[in-house]
Amino acid sequence: METTLVPGRSCGACNVCCVVPTIDEPALQKLPGYRCHNALPDGACAIYQTRPRTCREFLCGWRRLKWIGEGLRPDVSGVLVRLVREATLVQGFERFGVAFTLLSDESLGAPGLAEAIAAAIHAEVGAYLIVPGPPGYTSSRVRLNDVLGDAVLQRDKAAVLQILGALRAEALAASATRPVILASHADGGCRSEEASDDW
Repeated sequence: METTLVPGRSCGACNVCCVVPTIDEPALQKLPGYRCHNALPDGACAIYQTRPRTCREFLCGWRRLKWIGEGLRPDVSGVLVRLVREATLVQGFERFGVAFTLLSDESLGAPGLAEAIAAAIHAEVGAYLIVPGPPGYTSSRVRLNDVLGDAVLQRDKAAVLQILGALRAEALAASATRPVILASHADGGCRSEEASDDW
């Protein structure tokens, strides 16, 4: 899977990554769903030159994966695409999947969403649907490869979107989220006690 930056794409005013994820480092703690207090209205960062490692190293899938369509820019589509590490049984082998965080009901209509998920599944890359909980709470996650496999094989875009909508609604109704706790440790570091469970 390519991980270099896609030419011609830049963050610009998008700062969805300053809202959605948990950041839990000694230099910055932020609960999921809350805008970072360093995020400026124009999309810039007040501490850009000294931002923590999590922020320095993060680039969304729209910036990194050329097969993610132009229409899936996070601030326009309401879809945050991220690379995620998948667990493997082979020591030293690193495998990546792609997580699609749908930020609202309208995200299901984002241009290229069904096609991007289908491309990942067709390439046998782990594809995950992430449904955020309320601000400060964990999100729900489900692996899509088996759930959408038949619809992808049949090239049935309507079925893919229908199943995604049903999964999102089920996750929202389940209310299986828990508060995220940012825990300080004696060594001065912090750890996030966040878990994302399949529903």
